[in-house]
Amino acid sequence: MNKKILLSVVGGISIIGASYFVINNNYDPYEVPEDVNINLNENIFKVYEEHNSSELIKDINAEIISEEKILENEKIGNYTYTLLYKYKKRKYKYDINYQIKDMTPPVFISAPSNLTMEASDELEICEKIVYADDYQDIPNCQINGTYDKKSIGTYDDLEYIISDNSGNETKKKFKLNIVDKIMNNYTPTKPKYLYIDEIISKYKNDKTSIGIDVSKWQGNVDFKAVKDAGVEFVIMRIGSQRDPSEEISMDVKFKEYYKAAKDVGLSVGVYVYNTAISKEDGIKTARWVMKELNGDKLDFPIAYDFESWTNYMDYKISLHTLSEAYKAFEKELQNNGYDAMLYGSKFYLENVWIGYENSKVWLAHYTSETDYKGNYMMWQMTSLAKIDGITENTVDIDILYK
Repeated sequence: MNKKILLSVVGGISIIGASYFVINNNYDPYEVPEDVNINLNENIFKVYEEHNSSELIKDINAEIISEEKILENEKIGNYTYTLLYKYKKRKYKYDINYQIKDMTPPVFISAPSNLTMEASDELEICEKIVYADDYQDIPNCQINGTYDKKSIGTYDDLEYIISDNSGNETKKKFKLNIVDKIMNNYTPTKPKYLYIDEIISKYKNDKTSIGIDVSKWQGNVDFKAVKDAGVEFVIMRIGSQRDPSEEISMDVKFKEYYKAAKDVGLSVGVYVYNTAISKEDGIKTARWVMKELNGDKLDFPIAYDFESWTNYMDYKISLHTLSEAYKAFEKELQNNGYDAMLYGSKFYLENVWIGYENSKVWLAHYTSETDYKGNYMMWQMTSLAKIDGITENTVDIDILYK
């Protein structure tokens, strides 16, 4: 004889015969179960640094089912990441708050320890120095100490103070000299030239190559004589741009240099002197170089040379924006079969450029032994070299590391 079981559901209660049990479908996914422990990290991160969502959590005794993601990092502020986790076959949510902060103080690009101004000069002291911030386009500047910009005399124990809106600041002591008229008492010193023979003797080995970099300032170059002197490669300026509002113009000697160096069998690379101050500028610069190369392949990454530091305050951009211009240049070249390298002096690589750790670097540091700690593929070690084949000027010497 078959028995019938009567099942009725009322609300969340199932009744079978005289007994019943509760099916609770109406639960709060944001309510943490009693047996679940979620421990978080401090969760304060520096702006622009890349961090993943897994870094928010120290530990949890439940199964995380969220897909890992890169956290917001482009703008300072408070953010929320919603963690999804599973416990006893149910899915839960947990909001995790994190903060993006600007923790990096502004930097001085040019701020003399001994500043001389004329009493008639209408500019303020802060307009006489160059400084920048990684995040803020125009940092704040003030002068600490007592002085009278219109009274001739010397004022000691003054201090430049540059700061950003997040409270980070950098200070530097200086002396102010107010004079009636600035006299040009500069006496040039005799330069100490380096000669290619001694450079090759000291720096050439199985792991290095010796090269030069040239522009129109080297005048007429006999590249066969240059090669016979022991030079193995040449990096030449393909174009230059002195202001962001100007178009890039080709170096008047580039085509001549390029053909002559190739003809004698030298390895060849190019650099572009530019004033790119945005991603768009960086892409435009890369496209200009590629257009002029017209598909020619090079022996070196294309070098990006930004040196417009005197005018930097006029651009009203953060160091992050400046660095983004280079990264855009680099990416555009890489997307089109070329590679890039960032040219910079030791000071600017250590204090100004941001986020280039995975980029190729051409280091400029005029010394016999560099103490730069970062990675670099090539070292420009002097601008005062003498070499056969170049008689109208001195030339830069570069050491390439294989």
